[in-house]
Amino acid sequence: MTDACPTLFSPLVLGPVTLKNRIVMAPLTRQMAEPDGTPTDEMAAYYARRARGGLGMIITEGTYEQDGWQSKAYLSQPGIATDAHVAGWKKVVDAVHAHDCKIIVQLMHGGRVCDPRCLNGEPPVSASATHSGGWVLYTDTDYEKNIRAIDGPWPKVTFGPARALRVDDIHAIADGFAAGAARAVAAGADGVEVHGANGYLLWQFINPKTNLRTDDFGGSPENNIRFAKLVGDKIRAAIGPGKLIVLRLSQDGVDDFTGAWPGVAYAEAIGAALKGSAYDALHWASFDYAANRQTDSAEPMPAALRRTSGLPMIANGGIFDGATAETALTSGAADAVAIGRAIFAHPDWAYIVRSGMPYDWMPFDRKYVIRPPLDYGLAYPLALTDPKWPAP
Repeated sequence: MTDACPTLFSPLVLGPVTLKNRIVMAPLTRQMAEPDGTPTDEMAAYYARRARGGLGMIITEGTYEQDGWQSKAYLSQPGIATDAHVAGWKKVVDAVHAHDCKIIVQLMHGGRVCDPRCLNGEPPVSASATHSGGWVLYTDTDYEKNIRAIDGPWPKVTFGPARALRVDDIHAIADGFAAGAARAVAAGADGVEVHGANGYLLWQFINPKTNLRTDDFGGSPENNIRFAKLVGDKIRAAIGPGKLIVLRLSQDGVDDFTGAWPGVAYAEAIGAALKGSAYDALHWASFDYAANRQTDSAEPMPAALRRTSGLPMIANGGIFDGATAETALTSGAADAVAIGRAIFAHPDWAYIVRSGMPYDWMPFDRKYVIRPPLDYGLAYPLALTDPKWPAP
């Protein structure tokens, strides 16, 4: 064993939790749950295999926290809203803990980018009455049809116009996050991550492009982050001081891949508003953690958030090997690194990096996520057994 990446392989205290190293598996949307949102044995095996690869912590894929309020964003998305969900996640958590790895459940609400097939005829909800111009991911492209061996038309599924949430609605949804967090803890999780990034509901409040409100929940960075702070407060009251609470933030979203905040000054204001909040750490999600997309400062957004909030930072994006991970940690931008595609493709990423030996990393291709075709009307990546098939 070499001394490669000494910072990366040093322990880290995040609130009430100590990680054995600073390698975090980023949340990766897979839609592998049962149609009712119950986590599957396949999910337990998937997460356990990566925990066995030497990770310090896993952040699960986005999980809807309640059955109401148009929370569910995807077909076959896992939930943490029922007793069956809790039992399913307990299998996952126990399998991960068996490999000395922490695991937190990412709680998310889709907001205006919920798949309309999940909404039971109700409109999506958002910070303001806006309408996403995007569409449900991985539909209506030649590439997707090719890797799934689909013939014939495959319709693009678009989002409906969103209804603006009332203040009492906001509090009800925050209560749902708290209840979901309590269920995650009941399943044995070491805490939760609140998804305030990537275009989903809390992002729609934090981003001034989608938050057009003039009340206490909009109109300034401090007001835009207020909903996320409310969620954190209610979660802390529900689960107590002994569990980790992380807030994920980003500039871009699933329907705005080039989205940007109004400069690093905006990140500084968000960070300052989060100082002393219920969150133990922040998680910056980006295609490149060092790319600000604005020119008012060269300081990376996660570094500015870390500096002004006083909270530890998990940085994601543009980190794929030991050298890029160590740079993120020693530059002041991060206290831990979240790695997604590289760990998906190489479950033993941590051991490979720790060896210090040169390694020919396999390029990630989304076709490796897809199992052979089953029922394309259900979800992506469709690894569920077709109920019409005879038992083996």
